[in-house]
Amino acid sequence: MELPRRSGVLLHITSLPGGPYTGDLGPSAHAFADFLADAHQGWWQTLPLNPIGDSESPYSSVSAFACEPVMISPQGLVEDGLLSKSMLGELPDESKTWKADFGTSKRLRSKLLMQAYQTFLLRGSQDMQREFEEFRTRERVWLEDYCVFIALRLRYGTADWTRWPEDLARRDATALSMASEELASDIDYFAFQQFLFHRQWMTLREYCRDRRLGLIGDVPMFVAHQSADVWAHPEAFLLDANGLPRFVAGAPPDAFAADGQRWGNALYDWEQHERTGFAWWKSRLQRQLELFDLLRLDHFIGFARYWRIPSESETAMDGQWIDAPGQALFEELRQVHGELPFIAEDLGAVSQEVWDLRDRYGLPGMKVLQFAFGGGSGNRVHHPEDYPRHSVAFTGTHDSNTMLGWYRDLQRQAQSNDASAEADLRRVESYFGTTRDVEVVDGAIRALLESPADTVIFPLQDLLHLDETHRMNRPGTTVGNWTWRLEPGQLSPALADRWRELAEATGRT
Repeated sequence: MELPRRSGVLLHITSLPGGPYTGDLGPSAHAFADFLADAHQGWWQTLPLNPIGDSESPYSSVSAFACEPVMISPQGLVEDGLLSKSMLGELPDESKTWKADFGTSKRLRSKLLMQAYQTFLLRGSQDMQREFEEFRTRERVWLEDYCVFIALRLRYGTADWTRWPEDLARRDATALSMASEELASDIDYFAFQQFLFHRQWMTLREYCRDRRLGLIGDVPMFVAHQSADVWAHPEAFLLDANGLPRFVAGAPPDAFAADGQRWGNALYDWEQHERTGFAWWKSRLQRQLELFDLLRLDHFIGFARYWRIPSESETAMDGQWIDAPGQALFEELRQVHGELPFIAEDLGAVSQEVWDLRDRYGLPGMKVLQFAFGGGSGNRVHHPEDYPRHSVAFTGTHDSNTMLGWYRDLQRQAQSNDASAEADLRRVESYFGTTRDVEVVDGAIRALLESPADTVIFPLQDLLHLDETHRMNRPGTTVGNWTWRLEPGQLSPALADRWRELAEATGRT
């Protein structure tokens, strides 16, 4: 898919200011869209919108289709007549707390959402009732299974469906029908949550579209075993007779992880997916394209080959590469979509077959400036002047340090007599012609904007010159991630003017 020459910003919804304990789809989301439009930016990229899972990670979810209710705006519920204005006045003052608190946010918003649902049942407008029923009908392929799954998770206190009564774990039709009748009110409520999210998201999407601002989403490669997807479609995953994973996903040992990475996600039964014409994948991606203009396919390598780890192995070292039918999948997707609106996250242990798959379907790959300065010859592809036009370039990703934190960390490593870090630091300072940290950040941003790459995306932290305490995620850790939030006042008119001037100067308006 050919993309216009544009720049944009990476900021997740929960990182917005203005919502109680976490950012949401309310006024601050619309204000951020206004800021991007004033700055003549063309893209807003988010992390996955799916319900957050373990350790608040948006990459570990109970559903590949549903969205996170914590992002629903209370202000939007007031505007829809589902909450009273007085309830907004009772929300906490967050002026001194600028990290996301997911646990508190969920508890508070659950009360508000239940109140909104009860108001809807009592006096919801006929138009909204009709919209709700249309939403349930349109999204029934995934929505009912998801709502039943969440209701059963609530009943049995766990998302591990293999610990539910056997007839429900195995989806016996009679048992499912009986449970659905018993839990009908809960199921309706969870469907209503998804309806509210969709309603608010589509309002925001239209707002962005009016400002010529495109939305880029993120599709994780794998899904959690303890999810509605695996429970509803066990035949599509490599499970044993008890419903447990026979193999799990991960990555092989490398310079960053001596034992590799054992993610633990269930693996796809790709032969079964082929037999169905990849119906599940088509449905999943179609759902995401209802929400976004362009999708980043995380861990794109997994469509060409995947690291299969025996489930009994404690590390990833016992894994092996297994081929995946990516070409067959993308042929099917091209029949549906024509030009494919995807970005290939082609980083990591990439081989020629991955690049061939990417290029065969005209997908732009990713370039990351922070990867450009290592000593290996492969790092050269991340130098801005060498970017192909058909690529998407980043200073860093949600998993990496901020540019300022990255440079300062490199300085600290060099000062500790780390010879490799010393060499990397010399390359960085030679490339940017400075040893001042903020100037290195500005040089990195300018280098990407001036590069041949059609699309460049900046984590907002880099545009604000924020240090390592503001990074979004530290891979391999489970505490303290995903909590960064923008503070009020950080997005000034002067900053928008600066970015508009840079966009105009580099032909990215």
